[in-house]
Amino acid sequence: MKIVPVCCAILFGCLQHSYAQETASTVDVKNEKKYNHYLGVQVNGLIRQVINFNNNASTDAVNPYLLVYSMNSVKSGWGVRVGLGYKYLSATSNDGVTKKESNNNSIQARLGIEKRFQLTDKWSAGVGLDGVINSDYNNTTATIHSFDTTITTTISKLPSMGGGAMGWLRYRINEHILVGTETSFYYLSGTEDNLIRVTQRVRENVPPFESTITTTETKSKPKFSEGKFTLPVVFYLTIRF
Repeated sequence: MKIVPVCCAILFGCLQHSYAQETASTVDVKNEKKYNHYLGVQVNGLIRQVINFNNNASTDAVNPYLLVYSMNSVKSGWGVRVGLGYKYLSATSNDGVTKKESNNNSIQARLGIEKRFQLTDKWSAGVGLDGVINSDYNNTTATIHSFDTTITTTISKLPSMGGGAMGWLRYRINEHILVGTETSFYYLSGTEDNLIRVTQRVRENVPPFESTITTTETKSKPKFSEGKFTLPVVFYLTIRF
């Protein structure tokens, strides 16, 4: 009669062992990483500060995307990519006669797909297609102070859209830090909206020296198109997570 309890105990132990294996396997599948995320930032300015072989001032990098992000499948290498750049410039000058104020806002954005390739243990590469949207806004006001005052305001707006192909190359420093560069060819087109407003205040030469104010506006909408090849001269420090 003792054999029945012994058999039950053995059977219960087998079931527990089988359930434990199934649970561990299920947990491994759930914890398996499906996507890699990459966040990169331009480091050309930092490199110029550390290594400077030329005493002359360096020109700005031609790649307008300060931040880049991509998400790639671990198995297939396919993924999505995003790039974003922003530039704001404000300048004022005054020589006592002419005062000039300029404000410039420039936004660049792109969204696309890419395919990642693992070349070696350290090197990886990718190719893809991007859609690009840019927006440039410039407002300049020049005021000439004299017996007569003239204020000239120039406003320029240029939205553009397009796209093209790109490619990148990265070197893995460790498990989470990479450094790389990219190249692209984008074609963009748009319509520029220009406005020139001239306001003049003319004073009479005889008393009571009254002033006459006149304003004239000139508008134009020239077409814009550009095909631009960006060389791989910009370096990105990329974090993988």
